Amino acid sequence: MNVELSITEQCNLRCSYCYFRETHAKRCAVMSDEVMEASIRLAVKRSIETQDAFLNITFFGGEPLLRMDFIKKTVKFAKKLVKQNASKLKKDLKFMFSLDTNGTLLTEEIIKYLKKEKIRVTVSLDGPEKKHDISRLTLDGKGSFKKIKPFIPALVEMGAEVVSVVTPKNIKGFADSIKWLFKQGFEIVGVAQDFNGKWTSEDFDALIVEYEKLARFWYRSKKENSKIRLSLIQDKVSMAVFRMRQKTDGCFINTKTLVVAANGNTFPCTRFISCQKNAPYITGNILDEQSGVYKGVFPKKVDRFIHTDRKECAGCAIRQRCLAHECGCTSFYSTGSLDKVSPEVCTHERILCAICDEYALKLMRETSIDRLF
Repeated sequence: MNVELSITEQCNLRCSYCYFRETHAKRCAVMSDEVMEASIRLAVKRSIETQDAFLNITFFGGEPLLRMDFIKKTVKFAKKLVKQNASKLKKDLKFMFSLDTNGTLLTEEIIKYLKKEKIRVTVSLDGPEKKHDISRLTLDGKGSFKKIKPFIPALVEMGAEVVSVVTPKNIKGFADSIKWLFKQGFEIVGVAQDFNGKWTSEDFDALIVEYEKLARFWYRSKKENSKIRLSLIQDKVSMAVFRMRQKTDGCFINTKTLVVAANGNTFPCTRFISCQKNAPYITGNILDEQSGVYKGVFPKKVDRFIHTDRKECAGCAIRQRCLAHECGCTSFYSTGSLDKVSPEVCTHERILCAICDEYALKLMRETSIDRLF
């Protein structure tokens, strides 16, 4: 069971590719103790009912480190509740916490706490200073890299994961930025794309060059039995080899996820999260006026996110590992609709899958299929 808590809508950065870049001024809600406690109670209740093997609570926002005291309060409450219900939960339940952060508010004290509680950290980092500061800016328009740099060694030691975003602004040299992250000692790096509707044919040509470089880097790393994981390549290869489907094997909507906005609104995915009363694809609110806890957090209408097949994708060989076909969240972000297919996303996925398959086959021919993983 995954519980994702947007503990604040506020953020101390103004990244150019943020989902909420147009609405920052209106985003000021913070999660109350009431909403937090109701969310944790429901998650534990569901974990007991389904005998889940794991319970993961993720803090995100906004920037969750703006509310460090609230994080500590939540951890304390959740640990106490899990302990009280230990006899009812699945034996050997894997209980953990995660944090998604931009890293700019880290301190030695916070690092010490995160280590003590074994909180898994995912940090947003786009590479060295010149690359990172292209898009990740402070409120006054300055680069944010210098605020993160002192804590990179500690993040590496903690086993933090990194997410980098590729945009038309930072394509050239993007492969070198990802390699730089691995050189710092990070072992897991994910890549997200800014599907903003502004990609040109020239941008995609440049992206092919960078993805080719990354695929060659991945290929060499696998030949050397390196422990690093470049999710951009690895995930597409794994889905092809094991005939996996993005909707059912790479998405927690299909299993058990509780996504809670700062005001208690619930959604199938963090991409939709909003405190608006009639937000698109809202599934309810964690607080119910009559019973105190919302009972319909996992309604049947969530099935639409899992089972919808887009007619225009029929016959496409890569459709089941393609974000344009499989991910309603990506469709919503890139087109404004759950059901539309973005030509931009489609082009990207065709490019990426072709490159991934080429280097996966090359690796298999020269070594063995085991080296793919």
